[in-house]
Amino acid sequence: MEKEPTIIEVHELLLHVVNNMATKEDIAAIREEMADGFADVRAEMATKKDLADGLAAIREEMATKTEMSAGFASVRSELSEVKERLGDVEETIESLSGPTVEIDDLSGRVRRVEQQVGLSVS
Repeated sequence: MEKEPTIIEVHELLLHVVNNMATKEDIAAIREEMADGFADVRAEMATKKDLADGLAAIREEMATKTEMSAGFASVRSELSEVKERLGDVEETIESLSGPTVEIDDLSGRVRRVEQQVGLSVS
Protein backbone atom coordinates (compact mmCIF):
# COMPACT_ATOMS: atom_id res chain seq x y z
CA MET A 1 0.00 0.00 0.00
CA GLU A 2 1.21 3.43 -0.92
CA LYS A 3 1.80 5.89 1.83
CA GLU A 4 0.02 9.23 1.70
CA PRO A 5 2.37 12.23 1.36
CA THR A 6 2.69 14.33 4.43
CA ILE A 7 1.83 18.00 4.54
CA ILE A 8 5.54 18.81 4.81
CA GLU A 9 6.32 16.77 1.69
CA VAL A 10 3.54 18.48 -0.24
CA HIS A 11 4.75 21.85 1.01
CA GLU A 12 8.35 21.10 -0.09
CA LEU A 13 7.11 19.95 -3.47
CA LEU A 14 5.08 23.13 -3.96
CA LEU A 15 8.05 25.28 -2.89
CA HIS A 16 10.24 23.49 -5.41
CA VAL A 17 7.66 24.06 -8.18
CA VAL A 18 7.25 27.73 -7.29
CA ASN A 19 11.02 28.33 -7.09
CA ASN A 20 11.73 26.62 -10.42
CA MET A 21 8.65 27.64 -12.37
CA ALA A 22 9.04 30.07 -15.28
CA THR A 23 7.44 33.44 -14.75
CA LYS A 24 5.44 35.37 -17.31
CA GLU A 25 8.49 37.60 -17.75
CA ASP A 26 10.69 34.55 -18.41
CA ILE A 27 8.28 33.28 -21.04
CA ALA A 28 8.00 36.75 -22.62
CA ALA A 29 11.81 37.00 -22.79
CA ILE A 30 12.03 33.58 -24.44
CA ARG A 31 9.36 34.56 -26.97
CA GLU A 32 11.21 37.78 -27.77
CA GLU A 33 14.51 35.92 -28.16
CA MET A 34 12.87 33.40 -30.49
CA ALA A 35 11.24 36.17 -32.53
CA ASP A 36 14.62 37.91 -32.91
CA GLY A 37 16.21 34.61 -33.95
CA PHE A 38 13.54 33.95 -36.56
CA ALA A 39 13.89 37.51 -37.85
CA ASP A 40 17.65 36.97 -38.27
CA VAL A 41 17.03 33.73 -40.15
CA ARG A 42 14.49 35.43 -42.43
CA ALA A 43 16.93 38.28 -43.12
CA GLU A 44 19.65 35.85 -44.24
CA MET A 45 17.41 33.33 -45.97
CA ALA A 46 17.13 33.41 -49.76
CA THR A 47 13.74 34.36 -51.12
CA LYS A 48 11.94 32.55 -53.92
CA LYS A 49 12.99 35.40 -56.22
CA ASP A 50 16.65 35.03 -55.18
CA LEU A 51 16.50 31.33 -55.97
CA ALA A 52 14.73 31.92 -59.29
CA ASP A 53 17.30 34.57 -60.28
CA GLY A 54 20.17 32.24 -59.35
CA LEU A 55 18.66 29.41 -61.35
CA ALA A 56 18.15 31.72 -64.34
CA ALA A 57 21.81 32.78 -64.17
CA ILE A 58 22.92 29.15 -64.10
CA ARG A 59 20.72 28.34 -67.09
CA GLU A 60 22.23 31.25 -69.03
CA GLU A 61 25.73 29.87 -68.43
CA MET A 62 24.85 26.28 -69.32
CA ALA A 63 25.16 25.05 -72.87
CA THR A 64 21.94 24.04 -74.54
CA LYS A 65 21.33 20.63 -76.07
CA THR A 66 21.66 22.20 -79.52
CA GLU A 67 25.03 23.74 -78.66
CA MET A 68 26.24 20.45 -77.21
CA SER A 69 25.05 18.54 -80.28
CA ALA A 70 26.85 20.99 -82.57
CA GLY A 71 30.03 20.66 -80.51
CA PHE A 72 29.87 16.87 -80.59
CA ALA A 73 29.23 16.91 -84.34
CA SER A 74 32.34 19.05 -84.79
CA VAL A 75 34.41 16.65 -82.68
CA ARG A 76 33.05 13.66 -84.60
CA SER A 77 33.95 15.34 -87.89
CA GLU A 78 37.50 16.07 -86.74
CA LEU A 79 37.86 12.53 -85.41
CA SER A 80 36.70 11.15 -88.74
CA GLU A 81 39.32 13.27 -90.55
CA VAL A 82 42.05 12.08 -88.17
CA LYS A 83 41.05 8.43 -88.73
CA GLU A 84 41.14 8.97 -92.48
CA ARG A 85 44.60 10.55 -92.33
CA LEU A 86 45.82 7.75 -90.06
CA GLY A 87 44.60 5.23 -92.62
CA ASP A 88 46.59 7.07 -95.31
CA VAL A 89 49.72 6.95 -93.12
CA GLU A 90 49.23 3.21 -92.54
CA GLU A 91 48.95 2.63 -96.29
CA THR A 92 52.11 4.66 -96.92
CA ILE A 93 54.06 2.70 -94.31
CA GLU A 94 52.83 -0.61 -95.73
CA SER A 95 53.89 0.44 -99.23
CA LEU A 96 57.36 1.34 -97.91
CA SER A 97 57.99 -2.10 -96.46
CA GLY A 98 58.82 -3.58 -99.89
CA PRO A 99 61.54 -1.04 -100.82
CA THR A 100 62.90 -1.20 -97.27
CA VAL A 101 63.52 -4.93 -97.63
CA GLU A 102 65.20 -4.33 -101.00
CA ILE A 103 67.39 -1.56 -99.54
CA ASP A 104 68.46 -3.81 -96.66
CA ASP A 105 69.28 -6.60 -99.14
CA LEU A 106 71.33 -4.25 -101.35
CA SER A 107 73.20 -2.85 -98.32
CA GLY A 108 74.19 -6.38 -97.33
CA ARG A 109 75.44 -7.12 -100.86
CA VAL A 110 77.49 -3.91 -100.97
CA ARG A 111 79.12 -4.82 -97.64
CA ARG A 112 80.09 -8.26 -98.91
CA VAL A 113 81.55 -6.78 -102.12
CA GLU A 114 83.53 -4.22 -100.07
CA GLN A 115 84.90 -7.01 -97.90
CA GLN A 116 85.93 -9.08 -100.93
CA VAL A 117 87.64 -6.12 -102.57
CA GLY A 118 89.34 -5.23 -99.29
CA LEU A 119 87.84 -1.81 -98.71
CA SER A 120 87.75 -0.73 -95.09
CA VAL A 121 84.23 -0.56 -93.87
CA SER A 122 83.51 2.09 -91.27
